[in-house]
Amino acid sequence: MAIARTIPVAKWLATIERRLDVGCKSCNRAREQCGASSQNLLEETYGHIDSAFCDGMATTVTAAHHFIWRHLYASMQAAQAPASKLRFVRPDEESNMNTLWQEEEFKQICSRELLTKKAVEIEKQVSKKEHERERHDFDPKIFYENRFRNRRPDDIVINKNHQTLHILELKRSSNRNEDSSLLGVEEDEANEQHKSIIEVLKAAAPEWTFDQINFVAGRRSAVVEEDFYDKLERLRSTSRENGQDSGGACATHMRSA
Repeated sequence: MAIARTIPVAKWLATIERRLDVGCKSCNRAREQCGASSQNLLEETYGHIDSAFCDGMATTVTAAHHFIWRHLYASMQAAQAPASKLRFVRPDEESNMNTLWQEEEFKQICSRELLTKKAVEIEKQVSKKEHERERHDFDPKIFYENRFRNRRPDDIVINKNHQTLHILELKRSSNRNEDSSLLGVEEDEANEQHKSIIEVLKAAAPEWTFDQINFVAGRRSAVVEEDFYDKLERLRSTSRENGQDSGGACATHMRSA
């Protein structure tokens, strides 16, 4: 109910002086169940409980993310032209930058050793979060290597003929409707999330072209149709003129989900 914004959360109750503690109750319950400390709880806001950072809601939020992505993935597959040279790698929950570069297809882009070297150089420029400081101080080089290796985009699309690689990412907006007003905010957040991946790949394989394409879905799994078609156009898998029937049907399905 809190995700649907039909009941107040701790942060709002505190602003009207109806509650002193703004710590997340869901996180607290989850930690108590596994015997973990309930200190330093994150603030209970609508944004927090609708994210994987909430210990109590992480499983549900992640499942919702995967559900929406499966529908978007099916739409992109249906919109591909028969002669398309794009290959959707579609990393699963066990795949990350480390496991992907164990495959020969990725080693042909650049060697694993070169990728790791560039990763350390780029990751040094990315700020560390408070909970990462202990691991960083123990061994900075290993910390930077592991942080990059554990990065996991929603999907990767490769076109070997054109030497292009697209990072695909889905963001769920706090907006419950099909509204383009928050697209820019979600785009910036997604780009920042995988910025180091793009920079490392560009440094390791300058002859290739790398970019990131983000899809934004609202709280009701809705996508902004024009934005969705624009992203398909960037993937060169369809165009609004010749692919409107297949893409439109998928977009309608997403709006009704």
